[in-house]
Amino acid sequence: MSKLYSSLLRATKHNEPWEYFTFGQWLTPQQIDEIKTADINRTQVLNDGTRSGYKDGVGKQNDKFREYITKENAGKYPELVKFIKELQTEPIRSMIAKLVGNKENFVGSYVRLEVLNDTQGFWLKPHCDIPEKLISSLIYINDTAEDISLGTDLYNEQLELKHTVPFWHNFGYIFHGPNKWHGMEKGKTIRTERRGIQLNYVTFETDWKVEWI
Repeated sequence: MSKLYSSLLRATKHNEPWEYFTFGQWLTPQQIDEIKTADINRTQVLNDGTRSGYKDGVGKQNDKFREYITKENAGKYPELVKFIKELQTEPIRSMIAKLVGNKENFVGSYVRLEVLNDTQGFWLKPHCDIPEKLISSLIYINDTAEDISLGTDLYNEQLELKHTVPFWHNFGYIFHGPNKWHGMEKGKTIRTERRGIQLNYVTFETDWKVEWI
């Protein structure tokens, strides 16, 4: 039984302020090392409550906050590519679909995975994810004793902060569906860095199409 599969079996369901699941120990030590050592250049960025702010005002996605894993850069991330390939497989895909209540089992979807590196000044406006994201998940890396309040903040539809997912090491959450407001409050202190990975099953094309048997 893989580390990912056994973690999914132990996922915890939450209902406030909306339905989501938390889990621990999805990632292997080798995968964690690749996240920790990813070279993400954060120079000349504007912390504007999004992940797309350049100081020069150029309106395009900011790869200085993150790096998407593609077949082009896969050689830098062999262990995370193994993780992506496991997410592509029918057993894992179906297990996640059952967990979040996706009756279509993510048929025809693609895996998207990005490495994140947030530093002091970063914050994220409350928002709902685009409908093309069939699931949203973030797994935290925190082996440097960053404050656990650096996890994702969850809001109700009145944008009242109701809960913060703890920023624990190798711990994360997963959710599916609309009207799920989340972000990260402005003014939190990141002493060193806030690292992790964000993963999604998406309807648009990436390099990692799911298997279908």
